Amino acid sequence: METYEVTQEFAKKIDKLAVHFSADIPKSLKFDKPVEGKKTYSYGMIQEVGKDSVVTEMCSFGYITMNGSMKIVKDGATFMNQILSMLKSGGYKIEEENIGEHEFDGEEYMSLRAIGIMKEGISKEFVGRYLFNVIAKPNPHGNTSIIMLMAARDDQEAKDYDDFKDKLTISTVWNTFKYLK
Repeated sequence: METYEVTQEFAKKIDKLAVHFSADIPKSLKFDKPVEGKKTYSYGMIQEVGKDSVVTEMCSFGYITMNGSMKIVKDGATFMNQILSMLKSGGYKIEEENIGEHEFDGEEYMSLRAIGIMKEGISKEFVGRYLFNVIAKPNPHGNTSIIMLMAARDDQEAKDYDDFKDKLTISTVWNTFKYLK
């Protein structure tokens, strides 16, 4: 395992909003950490890559900021729709989608649950039918919250959205994620 910690100072160096969190990343996974001075859209991306070089599992640390009267339910739904649009524009044919508050791992979260198909020839990294479980994890210490974008190809252990909590290699990331002061 590798413990990955994002400090407020590191967030500033990678031109991201200040947030402080940590998570354990299994060393068997490919981990693309943000690098100072290089444009990135997240605080990091973790992938399990199969023998065919296609991603079988993925977890990315996105973010959303809630200022003043903004609420994670109302404004989070708008953000989840943006993620859904991003998946579609990236080549996924969405066959199922559900944005709303869903129970996951014993708590209610604003989330996007979707099934998307990436046909061969569109992407070399992603091919097949994927379950997406995208969760806005509220930050008790600040107004920038992490959006955990988790995906698993349907030939993995994930048969439904609850399986993301404990049946996948990336489940370790979810289970060890914590905000720090």
